[in-house]
Amino acid sequence: MRRAVGAVLIVVTAGGVVMALTTLFMSMRAVMDIGGKCGSVDSEGAVRSCPGGVAGLLPAAIWGGLIFTGLYVLVALKFKVPSLVSLIWPALFLSLAYNFFDYGVRGGVNGGWIVCGIVFALMGVVPLLWAVPHLWRVYVHGREDDPKPWHVSTTGAAVGSAVSAMKLLDRMGRTPNQDMTESLERLDELHKSGALDDLEYAKAKDRVIREESA
Repeated sequence: MRRAVGAVLIVVTAGGVVMALTTLFMSMRAVMDIGGKCGSVDSEGAVRSCPGGVAGLLPAAIWGGLIFTGLYVLVALKFKVPSLVSLIWPALFLSLAYNFFDYGVRGGVNGGWIVCGIVFALMGVVPLLWAVPHLWRVYVHGREDDPKPWHVSTTGAAVGSAVSAMKLLDRMGRTPNQDMTESLERLDELHKSGALDDLEYAKAKDRVIREESA
């Protein structure tokens, strides 16, 4: 049963990542069809509006991709299944690079888009050169302690730092009374559940009040 649940969760989360990448890829093409910029004015003075839904799809695809990637990693770790998260970064940038190259040669050469395509291609190919050997060593040769590719460890560290910063900001924005109220509510729940007897509850409550007052 546990394996079946893990398989379903892996398929769902990995499918979410693929769906987000596909949505981002297609939304980018829709914008490039109108010149690469929503709200721009063409040669006749008409405003080029974004194709229907693209203005909402782009940010939704970005955030959806981040959320599903995080969930995919958590599920892979929990159920100890092979994780291909190191390929997501190359997949993202190589797919977007393809769009730049494709539209960069349509109806003539667009130097700006070709340059963007080269930059995005490098951002996808270089991590791929680290990711493929890493996956080979881990899942073919069984070297589970093989160091993660630099783009995976760097991204993970950045996400961890962002989460820590958000927690710190949240903590800084809270008043002592809020913290004390939450602590007392937790103690009350423990007391009602029987985890704390009357004496333990009284001592713990007194300690929380004294600490907050100090």
